[in-house]
Amino acid sequence: GMSDACFPDSLIGNIPNVYYYAANNPSEATIAKRRSYANTISYLTPPAENAGLYKGLKQLSELIASYQSLKDTGRGQQIVNSIISTAKQCNLDKDVDFPEEGVEISSKERDLVVGKVYSKIMEIESRLLPCRLHVIGEPPSAMEAVATLVNIAALDRPEEGISSLPSILAETVGREIEDVYRSSDKGILKDVELLKQITDVSRGAVDAFVQRSTNSKGQVVDVSGKLSSILGFGLNEPWVQYLSETKFYRADREKLRVLFQFLGDCLKLVVADNELGSLKQALEGKYVEPGPGGDPIRNPKVLPTGKNIHA
Repeated sequence: GMSDACFPDSLIGNIPNVYYYAANNPSEATIAKRRSYANTISYLTPPAENAGLYKGLKQLSELIASYQSLKDTGRGQQIVNSIISTAKQCNLDKDVDFPEEGVEISSKERDLVVGKVYSKIMEIESRLLPCRLHVIGEPPSAMEAVATLVNIAALDRPEEGISSLPSILAETVGREIEDVYRSSDKGILKDVELLKQITDVSRGAVDAFVQRSTNSKGQVVDVSGKLSSILGFGLNEPWVQYLSETKFYRADREKLRVLFQFLGDCLKLVVADNELGSLKQALEGKYVEPGPGGDPIRNPKVLPTGKNIHA
């Protein structure tokens, strides 16, 4: 262990050490505390968004859409050949096994090839990439809040009696979401398409929810007031209105209410801004409230930021 003869005591002595640290990195923040007696104030991790598709991958997505509408015509094999050729140009042949060139394959085999390619590009499209750097003291925009809440809503939380939004939507069409995930990974085309629909509708429902608290500048405002005016009012709830225009209109209202009540609490925490306030308190020698560090998606109790992180 360290003693008063070690470098931390020799270097820092009694000088206060206020240290901003990313909320999702409590292990290294603990090292900063141990080595330099740091008061580690958490800040929000950069907002993340889906990577999306570009160039050849976008072309692949368009070819797959064409195949789905024309696969029962004489053009099915021709479109699959184009999909295979484009997929190879995108180096997807390292992840997907393709038939030999020029070999005629059955409609069932064509569906499987297209399903595997579709599943792979969906995986690439859904990867999370930081939108930008986080600015201390600047709460996320509505668009960034939607991206965060979509990821929070994608996880089941059985200890709190909360079902994930994808699982609620899957139940609406008589499926288990884990079964859909497994079938999609295997390239079963109808389930790859179902998962795509669930993903898109999940985002749309969360976006409808956040838009009720968004001003003309794209900022989330008056969260508490807006949420209290819509939660518990059945058909007036924005996510219910959105889902009523989709194939998932029969989604369990009670499960949705519990989930969106939770998302409302998370939204308040996501846009709460105490990062600069905690720095000011620390510089004035005042108490900074401690709080856990970790991934805000898996553990929203990490929020709001501006706390003195502990593991």
